[in-house]
This record gives sequence, structure tokens and C-alpha cells, in this order.
Amino acid sequence: MRIIQIAMIGVLILGFDACKKKTEVNKVEMEQINPDDSNDYRYIFREEIEKDRERENKQRKKEF
Repeated sequence: MRIIQIAMIGVLILGFDACKKKTEVNKVEMEQINPDDSNDYRYIFREEIEKDRERENKQRKKEF
């Protein structure tokens, strides 16, 4: 009976470890690299640029 309890505790510990948030893998998109091996920084900051555009659009809508 004691062995079963230890096994269940072990399974629970492993289960909690498996459910933790996975780390994001750093990747470079192929569109970011130009044929001359330079970087196109628009792709790096693409999300920030989209957020700024959304903010500007919201402000314009509020004006009218």
C-alpha cells in the first residue's frame, strides 16, 4: 500500500512538471533575411508596428 502511495505522488510530481509553460524558441523568419545577408528590421518589430497602427486607428475613429 505504501509503494502505491509513493508511486502516485511521483506521478503527480511528474504531471505538474509536464504542465509548466514551455519556453519560446527564438526563431528568425526567412522573410527577415535579405539576399545580401542583411536584416529587414520591420519583421523584428512587426508586432509593435501593428499595435501602433491599431492605436492610431482607434484615435481616428474617436475623432469622428
